[in-house]
Amino acid sequence: MITNTKRLSEILQSVKQLGNLPAVAQHLFISQPYVSRVIKQAERDLNLSLIDRSSKPLKLTYAGNLYLNGLRQTQSELNTLNQSMRELAQSESGHITLALSESTAFQLLPTLATAFLQSYPQFHLDIYEVPSVSAEQMMNDNQCDVYIGPKSSHHGDFVYRIMHEGSLSVLVPSKIDFPIASITTSEQLLPLCNQPYLALDSHMVLGEIISNFFTQTNLSPKSRFHLQNISTLQKMTEQGAGWTLLPQPQIPLNNVSIIPLSNNLITYKLIMAHRASKENTPEMTAFLRVAQTVLGIDPIQQSKFYDY
Repeated sequence: MITNTKRLSEILQSVKQLGNLPAVAQHLFISQPYVSRVIKQAERDLNLSLIDRSSKPLKLTYAGNLYLNGLRQTQSELNTLNQSMRELAQSESGHITLALSESTAFQLLPTLATAFLQSYPQFHLDIYEVPSVSAEQMMNDNQCDVYIGPKSSHHGDFVYRIMHEGSLSVLVPSKIDFPIASITTSEQLLPLCNQPYLALDSHMVLGEIISNFFTQTNLSPKSRFHLQNISTLQKMTEQGAGWTLLPQPQIPLNNVSIIPLSNNLITYKLIMAHRASKENTPEMTAFLRVAQTVLGIDPIQQSKFYDY
């Protein structure tokens, strides 16, 4: 089996340039028997002739040239890999994997990821946009470093920080007559329960929170669709397909009344979480710092919670 590919590459390259083994040995400051032994061992392993010994000066065979080119490419890739590993060991480079819901990604990711990569260009960022229940499960299963999204009622062995406490609003298309300016009691939603309702799917943590709210308040809206994308729900509300219950929209909506719900009725927590058994890496710490800056969070005031 060929082991010292770097030395073999040097020998073949020298044979190609110098044309005889004594010159190769002298050029590489090694003995000629060693040169011959390395070449013959490689030829036995490959069952091919790498050098045309009938030629004067010596030349590489077609297989020899092909193999030399492959060794050069392999050595170049290995050098790059070793450099990456050295940088990683010195925390000059690194990797972090995030799992977050599509809606969270839509609202936060452009600003957050851009700020992180600008501040830490040596770190590589992998992102999974999946339904938030799945994203949270990925974190629990140790398939990602960090989960960003709403906190569910599921219990897992993880540590989290609250990045934002959000309230919800009712989005009502102008075609539905609903004159209430703010909602402080669940009974005020009763007239809407006779209208088509566009639901955020319960595979989204936020959808699960909203569904639980309706169950607890004995409200039964007429669900027409169950979707996983907040922007799609907003667009359908603009088109008059029905009303919905979502976080405050980040963009203006046409022909839609946005009616806030009292925080006493329903809220949600946007968290950043990792497994309790997973130590904070330099990359995770760096990402937390950036998120705190982007979201205007004082690190001293931010608590760390444990969910078991």
